[in-house]
Amino acid sequence: MIKTMRFYIKLLLSLFSAGLLITSFYDNFSFLVWFALIPYFIVISSCTLRWSVFFSWLTGIFFFAGITYWFTSYSFVFWFPILGILSISFIVFGIAFCFVYSKIKVPILRIMLISSIWAAVEFFRHRTFLAFPWGVLGYSQHNYLPVMQISKLTGVLGVSIFIVLFNLCLAEMLIYFINSKKQGVFTGLFYYSKGKPDNNSESKGLRYLDSKIVLNKVIEKKQKLNSFKQKQSWKKVFIPASFIVAAALANIIAGVIYLTLNNGNYAGTQINVALVQPNITFEAKFDTDTDVLIPQKTGIAGNYFKSGTELVVFPESIIWGAIDLDRNKSFYEWVKNTAKNENLHFIIGQILWDEQENYYNAVQLYTPDLQIIGRYNKMHPLPCAEYMPYPKALGFLSFMNIAKLNIIPVKEFVLIKYPGKGNIGTNICFESTLPFISRTFRKMGADVLFTFTDTAGFKDSEAARYHLVFSQVRAIENNSFMVHSGNNGISAIIDSNGKILAQTSLVKKEVIYGTVYLNSNKSFYSRFGELIIYIYFALTFIWLSIHIIRCISRRKYKK
Repeated sequence: MIKTMRFYIKLLLSLFSAGLLITSFYDNFSFLVWFALIPYFIVISSCTLRWSVFFSWLTGIFFFAGITYWFTSYSFVFWFPILGILSISFIVFGIAFCFVYSKIKVPILRIMLISSIWAAVEFFRHRTFLAFPWGVLGYSQHNYLPVMQISKLTGVLGVSIFIVLFNLCLAEMLIYFINSKKQGVFTGLFYYSKGKPDNNSESKGLRYLDSKIVLNKVIEKKQKLNSFKQKQSWKKVFIPASFIVAAALANIIAGVIYLTLNNGNYAGTQINVALVQPNITFEAKFDTDTDVLIPQKTGIAGNYFKSGTELVVFPESIIWGAIDLDRNKSFYEWVKNTAKNENLHFIIGQILWDEQENYYNAVQLYTPDLQIIGRYNKMHPLPCAEYMPYPKALGFLSFMNIAKLNIIPVKEFVLIKYPGKGNIGTNICFESTLPFISRTFRKMGADVLFTFTDTAGFKDSEAARYHLVFSQVRAIENNSFMVHSGNNGISAIIDSNGKILAQTSLVKKEVIYGTVYLNSNKSFYSRFGELIIYIYFALTFIWLSIHIIRCISRRKYKK
């Protein structure tokens, strides 16, 4: 009966933790992530390896289902394998947590090890060819800009480490109190049961009274000893927890000061941009005339764009083939006349192909006379949705392949040079979810970052909002303006501190205007990547090695 109750309590705590994690990814409840993992940590800290795997899988599957449910609007077939793959990360963490918690008795070392393991899992979720970084904890804080500024040093994983450290410290303190209470209760019951008399024997009853006096003295000494040990172990938990909480508060204060000093102080050359959000379906790209892409006139004197606009931005794969193909005739004629009459550059997302019918998801920059002066081909198409990676090795996943075209992934980072202004680093759709792409562009000399996307297949789901979050974090990490252009929304202009300066509504045809600043002031993260995270890993490993050597030495000494 007791075992059954414990199981259901752990089950409820695991689900509660998953629920808090899901809720924390909604803007008004982001603060919940700082407490969301505590129930989960308490549960697996008292589990065997088998049950740790089970409760980790349960927490992971519910968490990822809650933040990726929007994928069902596109494909149920694709969603279930995604859940299975993502839940593996929680299982791996649960196994590592169980091992560390059972073997390492030094609280601060345990905290550092577990946070390092969590960060390593999130790191690999950003890096493999099947990368799918939805649910990385750091992204939950995208609207808490003072918290996020540390990303300029560490990338988004630095925020994740802070969150896990904070949760671990609170969990360690709660586990300490729970174990202390258990120890007091079970110690009293143990001594009482040892001295309990036989009711049928008066002599045994007298002996019990004598033994009870002795036992009381023993218990008193035991309690004093336990009290001393608890004070010592309390210090081992409380002191590191205080430092970590203080560091989290210091990060917030530093972020507030940084934003106050740099609010609106933008440096670099300017480009006045117009983001066109056509809001057309996938079918409309094939079955209707391309005049559906043409926006309403918003300028003066019959112009389509406001005075002073220099660059017009159209989202991912808005036309198929070269701009002057017959199938694009209406759009081509409009672009040609508008670019010439209003002296505009156009940057447009296109699906292009060569003579061998190799397809590329590309972006091209056009001068006012429609000369192509820059092109970028997508390097990381979405696996199984745009192409099938390693078909010989992963043939068993062919049932997941829902790609309409097999996009060729290119291997070269190519900057698009805007005449007289600077260099553009380009992300096409899924690429903005992978930090190393924007960072590499910035390190190569990109002065501004662009993201081109089309989430029309997900309709009015949360997909577009989540996608904007990734671009917002990339802007902070790289200290760069970000232009986020979406077909059906959300399109936005984001400054180098993550502040959204202008944005469109979802599933609405409209145009927004703004000024972006091109600057070469790279962040520490842009120049050195996850160096600070690597140092954190290294320090943890060195401490672990010293701890292991000491433990071995003590055992030899005792022998």
